[in-house]
Amino acid sequence: MERENSQRMIPRRRGNDQKNIHMRRRKHRKHRFLKVLVVILTVIVMWKLIGNVGSWVRQWQLDEEYGVSAQNMSIHDAKEKAPQKLSTTQIKKRLHSLAKKDSAYQNIYDNRDKYPTVLLRSLCNNAEMLEFVKGYLSADGFAHGHLTKKECKEKIPLLLQWDQRWGYVSYGSSDIALSGCAPTCLSMVIVGLTGNLKATPNKIAKYAQDNGYYLKGTGTSWSLLTEGASHFGVVGREISLSKETVCGVLKQGQPVICSVGRGDFTTEGHFIVLTGMKDGRIKVNDPNCIRRSCLWEYEILEPQIKNLWAYHG
Repeated sequence: MERENSQRMIPRRRGNDQKNIHMRRRKHRKHRFLKVLVVILTVIVMWKLIGNVGSWVRQWQLDEEYGVSAQNMSIHDAKEKAPQKLSTTQIKKRLHSLAKKDSAYQNIYDNRDKYPTVLLRSLCNNAEMLEFVKGYLSADGFAHGHLTKKECKEKIPLLLQWDQRWGYVSYGSSDIALSGCAPTCLSMVIVGLTGNLKATPNKIAKYAQDNGYYLKGTGTSWSLLTEGASHFGVVGREISLSKETVCGVLKQGQPVICSVGRGDFTTEGHFIVLTGMKDGRIKVNDPNCIRRSCLWEYEILEPQIKNLWAYHG
């Protein structure tokens, strides 16, 4: 009986051994699968990180510029890159060329028919708008965010009409990014003179539309810069176009908003802010371009100015 029982136990041990081996194999396969999964996930994360590095760097560069009222950049450089009135064919060629040099433009080029022509023209003239244009098709059309600490410390902060915080908000027949230069200029002046941090470009644009200061087919009425300005606690008045007058009010600490025609800042019409003087030259805040927000000689600005208004609190 004892021999028979021992013989019966042998198969059971073998069965247990086989079961243990099978379990070990399953654990090994599971462990190997988890290793492979971790490697795959790591590759995916790294790919996304690498893909976003360019965007992060560009945005960081722009964030660093926000709030800087005027860069000590040479006037020659600013004039070299004055905007051009490009045709649809020229825009297509320019985008294609940019896409070859920088992959960030490729998706925009591939979907160019989905974007307003005027937006693509602006991008071709101003590479600073790249991140804004990349987010254009998916934007919700609302304002997001507030002024930065850096902007709040500036005497007259440089605010950009195509800033993603408010640039997608509608204004007139377009949006603030493309048509909101006047509200953005007035916002700079109001924030600088009153410290009202809520007077962002989207708030000024809404006030302008709600109160009839936006004229269909024309754009922002000049009366916004005087009548409308008073609503936000600043006094604006027209001044004469002369070097003595302009430099005089700037030395008194009064910023000046200028309506300018075709030239170094625009191919049609635009508004800029003169924020002060330095070394005999004028500090300019261009709401459409960081690069052109620099020091300019009065003699270069004068023939481009159509009208101008000085402000005090």
